[in-house]
Amino acid sequence: MPDAAESTDLDLTVLAHLRGYPEELRRFSNLIKQAHPHGRTAVDFFLSRPVAGDSFVAALCRLVQAGEDIVTVVEAADLLGMTPGRVLELAGSPGFPRPLPGEGRHQVWRRTDIAAFRNPGGPAAG
Repeated sequence: MPDAAESTDLDLTVLAHLRGYPEELRRFSNLIKQAHPHGRTAVDFFLSRPVAGDSFVAALCRLVQAGEDIVTVVEAADLLGMTPGRVLELAGSPGFPRPLPGEGRHQVWRRTDIAAFRNPGGPAAG
C-alpha cells in the first residue's frame, strides 16, 4: 500500500491532468474532499465505485495509478506549442501517436510518444 505522500501525489497528478476540463476537475475535487477525511485517496475512492467504461476520469486514475507518464489533449497542445483543437485535428492523421484510451477531447497519450512526435529522430524524453 502506498504511503500517505504517494497517495496524495496520485490525487495531485490526476488534478494536474484535469486542467482544461472544468466539469471533470470539479467532480474530482469534490471526491478529494470526501475521500481524504476517511484516509483514502480520491483515486482509490473513485475507482472503488462503479464507473462507466468510457469515463475520462477513471481512465486518468487508472493510468496514473499504474505509473504511466501521460498527457491529455490540453497538455499535448502545450508540449507541441499549438491549440488543443489543432491536436485533435492531428490526432486522426497518419504519423500522429495513437492515443491510449479516449475519444475526442478525452484522448490521452504517453508523454514519450508526444515528445517523439515533437522531435522526430531526437530523444523521446519529455
